[in-house]
Amino acid sequence: MRCCWEGSVSEGGRGKNVGAVAGVLGLLAVVFLKFKVYIFAAFKALPLLKLGWLLKGSASLFLSLGLYMTLYGWKYAVTLILLIYVHEMGHFVWMKAKGLQPKAPVFVPLVGAYVAMTHLPKDMATHAWVAYAGPLVGGLAAAVMYAVGMASGNTYLIAAANTGFIINLLQLVPVRPFDGGFIAGAISRWLYVPGIILLVAAALVLHSVLLTIVAVVGVFMLISMLRGKGESDMTLATLPDRLVIAAAYFALALLLGWFYHASEVDLIHLHGQGALRS
Repeated sequence: MRCCWEGSVSEGGRGKNVGAVAGVLGLLAVVFLKFKVYIFAAFKALPLLKLGWLLKGSASLFLSLGLYMTLYGWKYAVTLILLIYVHEMGHFVWMKAKGLQPKAPVFVPLVGAYVAMTHLPKDMATHAWVAYAGPLVGGLAAAVMYAVGMASGNTYLIAAANTGFIINLLQLVPVRPFDGGFIAGAISRWLYVPGIILLVAAALVLHSVLLTIVAVVGVFMLISMLRGKGESDMTLATLPDRLVIAAAYFALALLLGWFYHASEVDLIHLHGQGALRS
């Protein structure tokens, strides 16, 4: 994954990195879908083992940072942690604003991060905006990186922004446990159908077996939902709320997709000119 963020990377190298990022996101989804019971049980047992400090935000951050540095080098590690942290803080700030009492982001090495909330939202609209806040803030951070990189000719920043765009764009795929799945749930459950198709397409393009597994799990979740099983106790979003959420959702997806494509084209152009700075 590290090669994508170096100034002299080839197009193939960037593709491998995107696939690796997709694999990390896929791993996060699979772990929480298939093994969440065991994960939560292990987390509850940590304090008994005097290892509860691992669940604290700062400790888990540095633990992940150290592991990423060992595997991929400090430059990639710091940038990846920054991209993930900004995304999670988007969720955190919105949860805080809605009185959901969020806890500090917890990093899970080689998996990602999450923000737990003490109180669950009472309605689907609030849950959708909580989910939306992560890709929105993460996308804005990537856009700032992109602008600074283009202004300074720093291809490292452009490549980092490129990865930031794809990370946040993948999170908008309307399939749970991605953020887009919770957003789509407030709009219409039928959005899960194109969501699964998009996920399969992404898995094929990015050569990610894990994303394919998530898509298969998503199919079974969709079938369960369409049969009326596992319905949420949250209040359904009103029609005006659905329209606003849908407009914001599709606008952000289009913007992130455009920025990802633009940053990819700029990287190829700068590489062809030999104007590389990292």
